[in-house]
Amino acid sequence: MPLISRVHISDPLLSWVIYAVAGIFLIGAIVNFVGPASIRQEYAQWGYHPSFRFVTAALEGAAFVLIMNSSTRSIGLVLGALIMLGAIGTLFRAHQFAQSIPAAVVLVLSVLLIG
Repeated sequence: MPLISRVHISDPLLSWVIYAVAGIFLIGAIVNFVGPASIRQEYAQWGYHPSFRFVTAALEGAAFVLIMNSSTRSIGLVLGALIMLGAIGTLFRAHQFAQSIPAAVVLVLSVLLIG
């Protein structure tokens, strides 16, 4: 049972939160795969190889697929939490602390939803 459901959150709201977290990973996968100039520039600024955004996109896509399947949801949420830890680490290393707040929110939600 997810930790977040132990605080008596309603089933429809719990489902909405799960789908929202999954949607965030889907959007991240698409944006990283398409790679607009701003994304390519950020990866270069962080010192990552230009193709690393495809690795990120694949991991985020996998997290989305796993979260959407109820039998693999916990694995997807763990993967998503690890992705967010990596993002937060990257942003902290680059001294972009304010940009790490959304990743931290997704990290917390992912951890709370792990069942």
